Amino acid sequence: MTHKNLVYRKSAKGSEAIATRQHGLSPKARSLLILINGKRDLEELTRLAGVQGDPQQLVGQLLHDGFIEEVPGASASESPTPAPAPTPAGAASALSLGEAQRFATRRLLALLGPTAEPICLRIEATRTAPDFQASIKRAEALVRELRGSHVAADFAAEMQAHQPTL
Repeated sequence: MTHKNLVYRKSAKGSEAIATRQHGLSPKARSLLILINGKRDLEELTRLAGVQGDPQQLVGQLLHDGFIEEVPGASASESPTPAPAPTPAGAASALSLGEAQRFATRRLLALLGPTAEPICLRIEATRTAPDFQASIKRAEALVRELRGSHVAADFAAEMQAHQPTL
């Protein structure tokens, strides 16, 4: 059952469906799943995805199929999912270029939805760390343009903490 003030987040299955395009989601269901971030309630999702059909029905189907789950005790006025903790300056992660690319594309899809696909393809096509960094700078500019400077700064900090090894 869906309620306009309930907040939903992607389950592991939902995150996998976005990352791998498995599970055969319809374009409408996939677009809505991308918008579900553990912070937006059904009312906001309806506003954002209103042109995509009946969001309440789609949320119900995503919930039934295990792609999303209710955030326990969360309401629209709360911040149910804490921001990821920044990595301390001396604790750089040791990621391969492929891991960094996958992390960046997952974050961009979560932030921008289908709008991010062209820049994600560009990021996935990079073959060197400097090319990856140049693509990340372009992505940061797109996030700033579409979501604002605060969200872009958070994205930049996450990318700094997930740099590929040279």
